[in-house]
Amino acid sequence: MEVDKEIVSRCKKYDKAAFSYLFHLYEKYLYKLCYGYTQNSSDAMDLVQEIYIKVFKNIKKFDLDFPFHPWIRRISVNTCLNFKRDKNSNVISLNSRYYNDEFEEESRVSLDYDMEEDIVNKINNEVVRESIKKLTYDYRMIIMLRYYEDLSYDEIAKLLQMPMGTVKTKLYRAKGILKKNLQANLEVKK
Repeated sequence: MEVDKEIVSRCKKYDKAAFSYLFHLYEKYLYKLCYGYTQNSSDAMDLVQEIYIKVFKNIKKFDLDFPFHPWIRRISVNTCLNFKRDKNSNVISLNSRYYNDEFEEESRVSLDYDMEEDIVNKINNEVVRESIKKLTYDYRMIIMLRYYEDLSYDEIAKLLQMPMGTVKTKLYRAKGILKKNLQANLEVKK
């Protein structure tokens, strides 16, 4: 399944029709690949969405002299491996302390480690992720692009082919819905 260089060239110019064609062409392939790693339909769909974002962000770096398929496959495999690694990293030893996303093995119990606080933080993060999944596609996409992919408003506007004001409005509304949903599940300060 090799893509015409013309399509990729148009994608490099942020042509909406070319991106749509490219994503449609690879949709089933990427889903099957991601599902093979996750064995979960929802996670696979989220990973496909994440791959599309990475392709969009990095398409300018793609060299047209090389085939496209191995490039998107490498992005996909790396995304899936990162997902599996991150998912598996939630398992921690009882002999470890948590420091800024890193674990340090230790044979004695640390007095400054607060296991209860760590558990509450993990639960809160899971509640936030579940609340994001409940948003409409438009709102979820904008939240993901802004806060998980760290795209600027301008980059989001280009990717979604909408005015920057619309992006800001949708982001504001999405955050409002998230806040309302989270207040039901978490103690959120106003």
